[in-house]
Amino acid sequence: CSKPSAALGSGETMGGTRQQHVPKFGLWRGTSVMLLRTLFILSCRFAPSSAEQSSVKPLDDGNFDKTERGEWAVDFYAPWCSHCRALEPVWIKVANELKKKGSNVNVAKLDAVLNPISAKQNGVRGYPTIQFIRDGALVAEYASASRDADSIMKWISSLETKQQELGVEDKAATTDSSARGSSSSGAADADGTVSSLLSLEIIKESIRRAPIVAFGGCAGFWG
Repeated sequence: CSKPSAALGSGETMGGTRQQHVPKFGLWRGTSVMLLRTLFILSCRFAPSSAEQSSVKPLDDGNFDKTERGEWAVDFYAPWCSHCRALEPVWIKVANELKKKGSNVNVAKLDAVLNPISAKQNGVRGYPTIQFIRDGALVAEYASASRDADSIMKWISSLETKQQELGVEDKAATTDSSARGSSSSGAADADGTVSSLLSLEIIKESIRRAPIVAFGGCAGFWG
C-alpha cells in the first residue's frame, strides 16, 4: 500500500501547481460595473442634447403667471405616466421646430403632480394635457388622438396669432375706415347738394303754385 499523501494546501493540485480562485462576488461585481458603463454610454448617446431641452420652458406654480403674457403651448404631465414619457421627445421636437420657424409661441411643460395648483386652475384632469393659452386665458385644448410632432405643430400654428397678418389686417382696416370716411363724406356732400337743389326747386314751385294752394287747390304737389 502506498503511503497516504499529505493534505493538499489551498489552491494546490496533485502536481504542485496552484489554481487561481475567484470568489463569486467578484464576478458579479465586474459584470455590474460593465453593465452600468454600457447603460451610461447608451444614455449619453441617445439622450437629447441640452440645446434641445432648453427649447421647452419649464413651468411651476411659482412662475406660471408667465403665461399671462404672450402665447403658450403647455404640456401638463405626470412623471409616472407612460403616455407622457412617450410624448416627451415629440414635445421637444415641436419646441425646436417652432423655434426654427421663428414662432412666438412659448412651448412649455409643467409637472402637474408637483404643481397641482396650476393644473387645477386650468382644469387638468388627465395626462398628458396640452393647452394653448393666450395672455392667461385658455384658448383651446388638444383633443386629437394623433400625438406626432406634425399634428401638434399644425394645431399650434392654427391658433397662433401671426404678427404679419395682424399688421396687414390693421392696415387694411385703417384703409377701409379711411375709404368709408371719404365715401361717407363725399356722399354727404352730394346729398347736401341734391337737397339744396331740391329745396330750391320746391321753393320755386311753391311760389308758382302759391295762389292755387292758398285757395284749396291740388295738394298733390307734395306727393
